[in-house]
Amino acid sequence: MATPAEKKAGILIVVSLLVILVFHLAIQGAGPAFFSHPYDPALPDGKLVVCSGTIDDIRATWSGGHTIIILSDVKVFIPGGIDPPPLRIGDQITVYGLLSTYDGEREIIIQKGSDLIPG
Repeated sequence: MATPAEKKAGILIVVSLLVILVFHLAIQGAGPAFFSHPYDPALPDGKLVVCSGTIDDIRATWSGGHTIIILSDVKVFIPGGIDPPPLRIGDQITVYGLLSTYDGEREIIIQKGSDLIPG
């Protein structure tokens, strides 16, 4: 039989796990919009940013199966293996991704297909 101290410790562990689960679900439900900053090229690399606009260009990279979108003069890099929604030049989209610098140019790197939101 568990002592009163062991019962108390067990209850604290269960309550702690429930609190962690609630916070996890709340963060997942909030999505990237809660944590992202509006795109600004002055932000440091690694910041989660959001950018909305019109697709000006879509092109494949020379190697790796990657895709680059020009979104209202902002370069958006979609790594190979990510399955984006159907995209066309002229479409309005919102993207969430990590800000990075590649060959001296600022770009947003998409992490998953759901980071590209049409409309």
